[in-house]
Amino acid sequence: MPREKVKRGRRAAEKDNKEASKRKRDEAPEDVEEPKRLKPSTEDNGITEGADYIPLDDGQDNMDTTDMPFYGLLDPEEQEYFSRANEVLELNQFGDAEERRVFIDSVYKEADGKELKIACSQSCSRLMEKMISMSNLRQIRRLFNKFIGHFLHLVQHRFASHCCETLFINAAPGLMDKAPKPKKKDAEDEEEEDPEPELSLSEMFMAVIQELEGNWGYLLTERFASHTIRVLLLVLAGEPVDLSLTESIVASRKKERHGLAKDTEEANPVSQKRSVPEFFEATLKKVMQDMVSGLDDTYLRALATHPVGNPVLQVLVYLELSHFGKSSAKDSKSIIRRLVPSDEFEEGTESTIFIRGLLYDPVGSRLLEAIVRYMPGKLFKGLYKNFMRDQLRSLSRNQTAGYVVLRVLERLGKDDLQNAVELLVPQIPNLIERSRVIVPKTLIERCIVRGVDTKPIAQALESSYDSDPAKRLSQMLWLEGAPQGDAEAPEQKAEFGSDSNASPKANTGAKLHSSLFVQTILTAPGPLSGIVYASLLAQSSESLVELAKDATTSHVLQKALTLPTSTLQFRRQFAVRFTGQLVDLALDSSGSHLVDALWVATKDVFFVKERMAQELASQEMALRDSFVGRAVWRNWAMDLFKRRRGEWAAKAKGLDDTNVSGEKPKSRIELARAKFAAKAAEQEQANGPAASKA
Repeated sequence: MPREKVKRGRRAAEKDNKEASKRKRDEAPEDVEEPKRLKPSTEDNGITEGADYIPLDDGQDNMDTTDMPFYGLLDPEEQEYFSRANEVLELNQFGDAEERRVFIDSVYKEADGKELKIACSQSCSRLMEKMISMSNLRQIRRLFNKFIGHFLHLVQHRFASHCCETLFINAAPGLMDKAPKPKKKDAEDEEEEDPEPELSLSEMFMAVIQELEGNWGYLLTERFASHTIRVLLLVLAGEPVDLSLTESIVASRKKERHGLAKDTEEANPVSQKRSVPEFFEATLKKVMQDMVSGLDDTYLRALATHPVGNPVLQVLVYLELSHFGKSSAKDSKSIIRRLVPSDEFEEGTESTIFIRGLLYDPVGSRLLEAIVRYMPGKLFKGLYKNFMRDQLRSLSRNQTAGYVVLRVLERLGKDDLQNAVELLVPQIPNLIERSRVIVPKTLIERCIVRGVDTKPIAQALESSYDSDPAKRLSQMLWLEGAPQGDAEAPEQKAEFGSDSNASPKANTGAKLHSSLFVQTILTAPGPLSGIVYASLLAQSSESLVELAKDATTSHVLQKALTLPTSTLQFRRQFAVRFTGQLVDLALDSSGSHLVDALWVATKDVFFVKERMAQELASQEMALRDSFVGRAVWRNWAMDLFKRRRGEWAAKAKGLDDTNVSGEKPKSRIELARAKFAAKAAEQEQANGPAASKA
């Protein structure tokens, strides 16, 4: 009997196995699909010992992001209309508020029924953000009402999440307003498309909470929903939700601000604390508990270094310690106690290990800053005395941990701050050499507040810079003699958003830090500010004009002329350095501010101010043809100088501080009439009670 033909070798066997598996896949039923991903077991939480990454899954994640609904696309004509409307709002060239309101109303009518499409559109979502920020409460309520029922999906959308965030921010000032009663429709109003919503804004926010309930654990670390959740928490607490703040924990520095700061009057309410309904506090407490109840302590601490979850955790810690009171930290189930269970901070404890892990982590250090700033006093004393004090020198040298040192210095009392000065003064030359001036700057600020002697800091600064006063100022302002390629560049990138490959931007950040540092030194009385004043007097007039025209260093000269530490002797010697250059400075965008500061600085040096005014008057036409020149002309009251020299002299000497803008003053007859009217009113008020008794 012939033998069966069988291919020999390993490769032939592997080929047969592949063909068999392929046939099995082809024969499998089409409706049976393997799950795309498997969740870790709840028994061991999916933690592998020694793993570098712990997945943040609290078991509440029952959502599938692929189920995101599709609300449709805008037609080309609609797209073109809303793009033009976006350009009009961007220019904001309306005649008055009424004209703008009419335009926004027309856009809302055109967008009726298409709100969800616009919110999810890449280009038109920016239009909706601008419209919301410029809308009144009636328009906000109507839009809010149309979003209800879709918030669970909208807050996770890349573009619509920003619309939800802007909607929450601008709806917050109207939380205490009651829902208006529906009006009876007249024959003329029958064409009105949208009826007035029955819910008030506070009830609409509660509807949002109900929609998101049960999904907090997932939304906590969702890329697009997390920033909206932070806003929602602050609104429930009645806290400010101003995105324009530099240290805002609502949004990152990359957040685009669409129409949020165009109208100061409209932006003010979001930067203040507000009254909220009483039931909001219980709702906020329940939401905060639901967010972290499904996370054990290990996952909660892992959230501290999570790029998306960390900002939300900052808000939770802030609200727990500031809104509900620092006494809430005594509860063993509180967030701060779960993160830092021990008050002693002994070596090897969970609290010490957790704090040390956050100190040098770029993400985790921000949470540690919030913890240090708001933690109870007893807990802070244990942290400082048992852990931070001995490491203060080494921490101040680190570009990440240095920011935590700032928060520690802000909370120290006078005795502890005096001890911190002794510890940090030997490190100041090293920090100056590496252009890490944030710690010395904060140290000087706190010494001024607490009344601590700054002579040791002054001695350390003198040894850090050149002995020549002229060269010293250049080094202090990062103009020359500054180290290149400093290790501070990553810090500047994080703080100012500069590109690591672009050295000019890094140098700009270093110059800004240095300028703020020198301005802080000028506020300190005694020998510390004397270092800068002596360096300014050692400069030539040409170098001072260059400094005045620089947008960064010009602030140093302005502070030197106007701060209380500036003596009359210094101002008399320093102000005359700019004579002959005033017109050139007045026509410069940065130098014009220095000319305005000279008006204040020469208040008690009248002959210098009069000489400067004559110099400006000789170039009147050049100043009037320039925008910044006209501002200088107005601030120096030059019209008054030309027409009423006596009144200008009184104003220049500070004898008449009214009408500083240079407007036409009242004549003597007008002053006499006003005085007579005031006297008559006073006499009539005095005779009033007597007449009533009679």
